[in-house]
Amino acid sequence: MSFEFPFISVSIAIPIVFSFLILLFKEKFAKYIALLGTGLTFLVSVIALTWFDFSKTDVVQFYEEYTILKELGVKLSLGADGLSLLMYILTTLVSLVAVIWSIGDEKIKTRLKEYYIAFLLTESFVIGVFTTFDLIVFYVFYELTLLPMLFVIGIWGYKLRLYSAYKFFVYIFISSLFLLLGIASLSVFHFKEKGNFTFNYFELLNLNIPNGFEIFLFLLFFIAFAVKTPIVPFHTWLPDAHGEAPTAGSVVLAAILLKMGTYALVRFNIGLFPEAATTLAPYLVALGIYSIIMASWMTISQTNIKRFVAYSSVSHMGFVVTAMFLLTMEGLRASVIEMFAHGLTSAGLFMVAGFVYNRLHTFNFSSLRGAIKFMPLFATITAAIAFAAMGLPGGSSFWGKFLTVVAAREYSTALALVVIVAAFFSGAYVLYFMKTLYLDVREEGILMHFRDVNGYALMAFLMIVIPVILVGFVPFIFFAFYEGVIEHLLKYILKLPF
Repeated sequence: MSFEFPFISVSIAIPIVFSFLILLFKEKFAKYIALLGTGLTFLVSVIALTWFDFSKTDVVQFYEEYTILKELGVKLSLGADGLSLLMYILTTLVSLVAVIWSIGDEKIKTRLKEYYIAFLLTESFVIGVFTTFDLIVFYVFYELTLLPMLFVIGIWGYKLRLYSAYKFFVYIFISSLFLLLGIASLSVFHFKEKGNFTFNYFELLNLNIPNGFEIFLFLLFFIAFAVKTPIVPFHTWLPDAHGEAPTAGSVVLAAILLKMGTYALVRFNIGLFPEAATTLAPYLVALGIYSIIMASWMTISQTNIKRFVAYSSVSHMGFVVTAMFLLTMEGLRASVIEMFAHGLTSAGLFMVAGFVYNRLHTFNFSSLRGAIKFMPLFATITAAIAFAAMGLPGGSSFWGKFLTVVAAREYSTALALVVIVAAFFSGAYVLYFMKTLYLDVREEGILMHFRDVNGYALMAFLMIVIPVILVGFVPFIFFAFYEGVIEHLLKYILKLPF
């Protein structure tokens, strides 16, 4: 479906335009220009939401197409079905939250122009990833997201920032080469079958790929997206990147950059290679469960609060992968809602870590004992986010975990019990986190000078907590975004009942 107003291209262009404006004005205005740019992009995404036809969520709407390289069939194909729209809204929301948080972050005081330009460009590139339907353009946007985050970690990060930035870049860049090989192989196969090169997602859906070659292509794509997601054992770059990134960098990295991997698994691995997905599904479900349990054990053993939250992200991504490759209606529904929910709760938990650091100037758990005793508003916000991440009823992650169990039960009671055990481990580390902050005792005189959360930090927290509560209590609003896409996958691509 096409629409006369180019919502998607405008959303990609606004952050780039405001990046140039930052260059033209004095450094002291950089944060306000960035705030205006991300705020305007979020407003455009909300307007797009009101114009979206939810009776046709499986149809790509707001479609735009511009030829880039005619000989190879490369086109800038932009649009949004329900799945893309949900990720698009999450991107614009989290980008705005990251800028609001940065304005009040005492660590961000130097090279403000470069800092805010990096976040604006990241927002633009990520929107491109979620809304393009040309594989080579997807790859370009996917790779471009590396550059701004490399500088955010390497310049404004903590003690081991350079090591972590290089490790982040090398892991993602090298794994992306497998994706590039897979895209090239798929286009060459299309040329042999149809007589022309194309990277268009919809044209590539119609290929009849031999089973062995389809599994090969599936694995090429999977390696790239498994590292990006990440899941065990492809995860080792993530704790270092999160541990050393500034708070807003961790927020963007966990909330939206990781979702590029899980989104691509649904869109490309399952969409383009359904037979390979069906063949490999049992192994990938096992890998997802293994990732949940191993990451949970690694989480609870951490002494650094940021690395603690980072490993918890790996555990949550294990749930996403497990539910996804159950290849049922409930499994795919659980996978996507958990993507969105984790985007919110991970952003909130990293802001909790950043707020405590601004008060204590340490991420060490031993220094956090009873750290929120004199901050009742902050304590309430932290509890809401942490319990939502744990999967308690009323929290955003509850539906992802619950529907994963339901989907697993469709196969066997034993598999459902394994998922429940994995969920227990993922809840244990949240309880440990809450115990440290709330119940452990420390000398009161050290904490008397603490100020409760206010100003820009409070605004950023509320922009996360409100949708967290909405997902928990009215999940059908969010299911409405992508159920049509899931039904299409199951009925027309996977040829499975739903």
